Amino acid sequence: MKRLLLIPAAILAVFLDAFVLPFLAGGGFRPLFTLALALAATAATKVQDGMVIAFFGGILTDLFCNPYVGLSSAAYLVAVVILYGFVRKNRQKSGLLILFALVASAAAEAMIFLFSLAIGARFDGYRLLSGTLPSVVVESILVFPLAAAFRIREKGSSFHK
Repeated sequence: MKRLLLIPAAILAVFLDAFVLPFLAGGGFRPLFTLALALAATAATKVQDGMVIAFFGGILTDLFCNPYVGLSSAAYLVAVVILYGFVRKNRQKSGLLILFALVASAAAEAMIFLFSLAIGARFDGYRLLSGTLPSVVVESILVFPLAAAFRIREKGSSFHK
């Protein structure tokens, strides 16, 4: 896939993350559509496509939503690398994509959570259980249809043809 076309996709995902999803979800539940899109691009096409979305989407997410520029981008890139490690070794097991995406998404959310604790945010167990964990599940479920959409656009998929 042409990598320049991925940047508008990342911008659209950030728009959904920053301006649409906060009004639709409540109670700390806020799935990261940009992360799901980056994981789907990694699973369906090439790891570089996922990295482009993770980097630009993460930077834009931080500019609009977070005071720490680079945190989301770093967390998304870590998740993309983790998912690529799973996908590269298990190309013929497409049924495991949701499980692999769950682990990668949880790693990104954990990185953001631990950074928040390191800078002095107080631990909120309720938000962790009612917001972050359901968000991880929704993000990993979103990866499957998004990866299918990427596969339609891309002839040679890196995960499962």
